[in-house]
Amino acid sequence: MTGRPRLILEEQILDAAVLVFREEGHATTTAKIAQRAGVSEGIIFYRFKSKEELLAAVIRRETQPPELILNLAERVGREDIAKTLHQILTEVLASVFRGHPFFEIMETSSLFAGTRKHLLSQTLKPPPQVIVELIAEYLEAEIRLGRIRRVPTLPAARAMFGGCIDYVRSRRFCGPDEGQEAFVQGLVDFFLGGLAPVEED
Repeated sequence: MTGRPRLILEEQILDAAVLVFREEGHATTTAKIAQRAGVSEGIIFYRFKSKEELLAAVIRRETQPPELILNLAERVGREDIAKTLHQILTEVLASVFRGHPFFEIMETSSLFAGTRKHLLSQTLKPPPQVIVELIAEYLEAEIRLGRIRRVPTLPAARAMFGGCIDYVRSRRFCGPDEGQEAFVQGLVDFFLGGLAPVEED
């Protein structure tokens, strides 16, 4: 099974796995995923050696870096920084909302070790790592142009990504909040203004 038919079949399996993992969590079975996909369980194991590997493939697909993040280099020195940070955080939030249920399965189940192994054994970096590194590269490029002050860019990028993860978890477990737009704008204001008091002339 090669070429386009194999790719179509893989997407068919992943589409079904996304739905079933969301509905049933780590307790689901490859048999149920196969039934939802309309294929035999043997077909799943032909493409994915285990449920852990299948979950890793789901996580990779559902957390792919957004186009805006992949193309941040095009904005360096051109776009308004506050506007770009707002768009970055909005896109990262959407990515985290999409992928969080599957990371939660990985972190809280017996699948964790196996899924993590499959995620890290690929030649490609895990998507969250790619997102953080691309944001850090964007910040570094703007620093070199003097458009923002010198800061450690990787911790700053991790703080942005981590803040989005915390927001998603809070929404899931803590109920109503200030709203996504207010959260994003608050983070933009924080990163551009910092916590130090403004010195008066």
